Amino acid sequence: MLDTSKLIYAARDKFGLVQVIDTKTTRSLYFNSPVQQSCLYLQAPMKLSLEYQQVILERISAYSEQHEVSSTLMFGLGGGSLTNHLHCMYPNVVHTVVELRETVIYIAKEYFFLTDDSNVRVINQDAFSYLKQANPCSVFIIDLFDGAGMPKAFCQTEFLEDALALKEQSGLIIFNLWTSSAKDSLKIIKFWEKQGRFKIQIVQTQSSGNLILSIQ
Repeated sequence: MLDTSKLIYAARDKFGLVQVIDTKTTRSLYFNSPVQQSCLYLQAPMKLSLEYQQVILERISAYSEQHEVSSTLMFGLGGGSLTNHLHCMYPNVVHTVVELRETVIYIAKEYFFLTDDSNVRVINQDAFSYLKQANPCSVFIIDLFDGAGMPKAFCQTEFLEDALALKEQSGLIIFNLWTSSAKDSLKIIKFWEKQGRFKIQIVQTQSSGNLILSIQ
């Protein structure tokens, strides 16, 4: 079978290579590795193609059945699929996304149809420092990955304690974890379990190595 993939954009910043690759049916984002960071169907751009994103939205939808969603905060933009879907689900809510790489923000807007609605705020900043001054929110999503997995800084106690401080004033927190980073994922899960006062749910995706950890 012929390879129909086509590189349509590539850039290198201080964090590494970023590529956008098209096939006949899909457009995908890569960070210097074979792992898809984002994917959309060219003929159906609002159809989620990654199972872990579907699980995250299902958890948020279930939460919103009993709690008001008045604001969301997400660390990690990728192609912006989750952001677009959150905006469609809650169009009158302010959705804040923190993304370290300016190149990724550009790609999400130019190649993955990230909405330009005024209720969607994309902030070009390091998530670690942003968390220290973040405002309380209804839903907080941590979806941070480089080419190898979740960056080590976000598995450290300082970050988790800052997330805990925000959780005390907020609603639902969701982590996208990887089974391939078992030690780091387990550390994050154990941190939240030992708090002893939150409802913890873990869902493993069937199609990939993602673990979706939700704390309520």
